[in-house]
Amino acid sequence: MKKLIILAAVMMLAVPAFAAVQNVKVSGDIETFAVSQNEFDLLDTVGNDTVLDDLGFIATITRLRIDADLTDNVAATIRLANEREWDVACSATTNAEIDLAYLTMKEMFYSPLTLTIGRQELAYGSKLVVGDPTTNAVKSADSGLTHAPFLSKMKAFDAIRGVLDYDPWTIDLLYAKVDEVFEATDSEDEDILGLNLAYDFVDYDGELEAYVFCVDGDVNSTGATDIDAAIFGLRGSLVPADGLVLGAEVAFQSGDYTTSSGSTAARNIDAMAATVEGSYAWDNEYEPAIKLCYDYRSGQKSDKSTGDYEAWLPLYEDQSKGLIADYLFAGVNGGVNSNAHIINLGASLKPMEDLTIGLDWFKYILDEEITTSATGATISSVYSSNSYTMKKDDDLGDEIDVTLLYDYSEDVQFGLKAGYFMPGDAFAYSTAADTTNDEAIEVIGSVVVSF
Repeated sequence: MKKLIILAAVMMLAVPAFAAVQNVKVSGDIETFAVSQNEFDLLDTVGNDTVLDDLGFIATITRLRIDADLTDNVAATIRLANEREWDVACSATTNAEIDLAYLTMKEMFYSPLTLTIGRQELAYGSKLVVGDPTTNAVKSADSGLTHAPFLSKMKAFDAIRGVLDYDPWTIDLLYAKVDEVFEATDSEDEDILGLNLAYDFVDYDGELEAYVFCVDGDVNSTGATDIDAAIFGLRGSLVPADGLVLGAEVAFQSGDYTTSSGSTAARNIDAMAATVEGSYAWDNEYEPAIKLCYDYRSGQKSDKSTGDYEAWLPLYEDQSKGLIADYLFAGVNGGVNSNAHIINLGASLKPMEDLTIGLDWFKYILDEEITTSATGATISSVYSSNSYTMKKDDDLGDEIDVTLLYDYSEDVQFGLKAGYFMPGDAFAYSTAADTTNDEAIEVIGSVVVSF
């Protein structure tokens, strides 16, 4: 009896050690994809059975999130995630990884300040500069989506973020640790410091934001040993008439860029990116809409190895400019999110209440030719582990994407995406058996349940 009394007393004393929880919310989603990729090597050889030539697989992304509201405007968020291709066993596919883990303190010290500390998602503006620590073409190390990294949803940064809300002004202060390197190695940490100023206009539902992000460290995903860069940008949008949305963004990169292993002296970065876009939606039961977008990303001349480095560095972007091309030609000077002029014309329609159909056409034009050879040269793809035969021309190609989304219920949605990439004149044509000018096709079916 004495033991029970002692145990009860210990339990009562232990209760105050836990934070008082006012509310707990559990949510999550499970999404399964069936993926088919054909001719991703762009080779027209008959019977060429490589992984890039013909690939089909099924993958599932599972996420479970817990949000706890505590006392004194304090909240905690944890999300576990698993991304795996079916019947592929490795640590990245069998473990539940910590995708989110952060603490939020509202009205800290005084009412306008909110502080968020821990592993959190960061998305500024159109996510041209900050949105995904590995860019959307490269999967997280914790993801098991080896053959379709662009499907990964693990996009969190380890960061400290302070938000000052002076409505209509919002000021964001950011520090993020992308890569920690210990002193025993010759490498360098990779850090982000940022400031984002945003203003909401009452008239025309307008918004304007200016930002500066400073990146310092070994940015391995770009193929450079060391980058010490500052990115300055301005983005805005407005609704001048019912259904009409206009937007634009411009950003500049400057700093130092040192090539692989530091064997080449640092070069000054002088790169630019810009976007101009507009969309119009009609107000009727079918909700028809059209959009037009132009993107520019500066490129680097293939024969210029000294002087300013002019290729736009994607860094931590999270944008998709085509289902296939955005993956095959991603990376520095690849022709989609760097060294590119992209024209996108799209339309969407709801023929039924629960069905949405979308159609997009992309035209890719190189800002600078990838090779100086007029007859053909081998160029390696940054992320697809493949190489292509290219020649001196700026026509990278065209892509047509079709999207169908069906809302089966409030919780379940079916999706179907199909992409068709047609190589342009920049891909060398020859009479040889292997020519990298074949069309690439990708089809992705999906079903997702959210709770």
